[in-house]
Amino acid sequence: MNGSAAFQYHWHEAVEILLGLKGETAVGIRNGGVTLGPGKILIIGSGESHSILPGDMEAERLAIHFSTAFLHDERLSDPELSGVFSRIEGFSDSWGAEDVKSIWGYVGNIWREYVEKQSGWREICLAALLDIALYAHRNLPKHNKMANRETGMLREALAYLSAHYLEDISLDSCADTLRFNRTYLSHQFKKETGVSFHSYVINMRLKRAEKLLKSTDMPVAAVSRESGFQSEKSFYRVFKERHGMPPGMFRRKARMDKK
Repeated sequence: MNGSAAFQYHWHEAVEILLGLKGETAVGIRNGGVTLGPGKILIIGSGESHSILPGDMEAERLAIHFSTAFLHDERLSDPELSGVFSRIEGFSDSWGAEDVKSIWGYVGNIWREYVEKQSGWREICLAALLDIALYAHRNLPKHNKMANRETGMLREALAYLSAHYLEDISLDSCADTLRFNRTYLSHQFKKETGVSFHSYVINMRLKRAEKLLKSTDMPVAAVSRESGFQSEKSFYRVFKERHGMPPGMFRRKARMDKK
């Protein structure tokens, strides 16, 4: 995967393992962010909020996503395995050299089997994932409970935003709905995403507006409404600040670039 590809803060049920291959990729996670360079590993647990920031054009990373459903099998002897990826320190800078070598080996096996797809490759990949879970449970350092609490708060806030960003929402309405302290939520949101709550909402709305402008013939006024902006005037202002041009010109340029 090209390291210059960026993804806004998000979360998903799947566990994600990132391996740095070339260059450097900046990843935003619970402790503010890490730099994924060659040979480094980052394990992102299920439901853990994270973002991929624009990186080197030459940067490359290997990304593996998988469900932890197989760890809930009642035949497994240790029930704690099911949540192991949410308890560990996921960045390899906090591991020992042998830990990095072991996890890299397991992931390398998964990648080779996936690419070659010889008979039984799915079973081998599943066995390698179980090996990773067992190794993480036994050997990798665990993070503290406060980090879990803060990550849970951000995850809830991001889920709320994903569901309601097209509505007239605010930091106050989010804090009231989720029963969080407003000041603490504001502080944690800025700390973990790098932007204010308001800026994050605007970014989400602008991304939707950009998509509508590129993919539909919807009038700009309708794009503004459908993207969650409460006034067309504010939409024009923030859009021009972001792109250096008004929405109509952005649409024309995007279509010319496609030709």
